[in-house]
Amino acid sequence: MYPYYYFRYPRPGQYPPPHGSWHYPANYQGSYHPVYFYRTFPGVDPEMFMTSAKKMEVLMRDASTLLVNMAESKKFSHELMSAAQQSKISEVEKMIKSTGISRVPSVSYTPDGLTLHFESEKEDNVKCCDLTLKLRWM
Repeated sequence: MYPYYYFRYPRPGQYPPPHGSWHYPANYQGSYHPVYFYRTFPGVDPEMFMTSAKKMEVLMRDASTLLVNMAESKKFSHELMSAAQQSKISEVEKMIKSTGISRVPSVSYTPDGLTLHFESEKEDNVKCCDLTLKLRWM
């Protein structure tokens, strides 16, 4: 138990339950001090937030283009699944790049499906946003 709260509350079973209104035992009445937590928040500057939203738009557009190709082309989906299951990473990346997207995601796969991780460009060694798509085929 946190030591600060040890003296504030009586232990269960140590005192009889109160009748009517709550009365602290005499040895606890003087030691109860309410704790108030005041949090100060920094000023709001929406510039970084807006920049992240604009970069996320690009990632979403690329992801949408890729998903449309996967959803509408049975041949493309079959070839992509086959290459992924055979661990042909370069072929999977080449197929994804052939869809015409500007940012190629990092690809990982399991026997159950495919995971595509889109990342934005780093500015000043700070990554503002990323998008992860997990697609199942089993």
